[in-house]
Amino acid sequence: MASTSPSAMAQWQRIETLVKAWLDERQQLIVLLCTLQGMRGFSSQVPQQKQLQQFCELLMDYISAGYFEVYRELVNEARHFHRENPALTHHILSQLDASTDEALAFNADFENPASNSLLKARLPQRISQLMETLEERFALEDQLILSIHQQEPPLRKAMH
Repeated sequence: MASTSPSAMAQWQRIETLVKAWLDERQQLIVLLCTLQGMRGFSSQVPQQKQLQQFCELLMDYISAGYFEVYRELVNEARHFHRENPALTHHILSQLDASTDEALAFNADFENPASNSLLKARLPQRISQLMETLEERFALEDQLILSIHQQEPPLRKAMH
């Protein structure tokens, strides 16, 4: 059948686990974002503030995990398994910077419950804008994952 070195298989499985956990976190982020978008106006009610704070925390966790773990591991995987496409990877990573800036700005404006009431009139517009930005970000991240991390570990050789 096929063989893969144990270290290559272990590395691929570790990255596979990391990517799956990160994509699960993305799904939670989308659910929270849709919940926030579904609110008719923002009030100072504790449940709404709590959901907004929870969303901001998850957004920052997701963005951080992408930059400091997932992207780095994918780039390392590309090098290790000879799947490098530096131009594509650089293009995707540079495109992600704009959405990171917008996510950081959203978090800065809405993470603190005390400031939420001052910004509540702008929240629906900001959520819609953030949704569009994140949709583009997720497409870029998916492109990065698919260009590097394939469904099966590489280095497979047919046995005779």
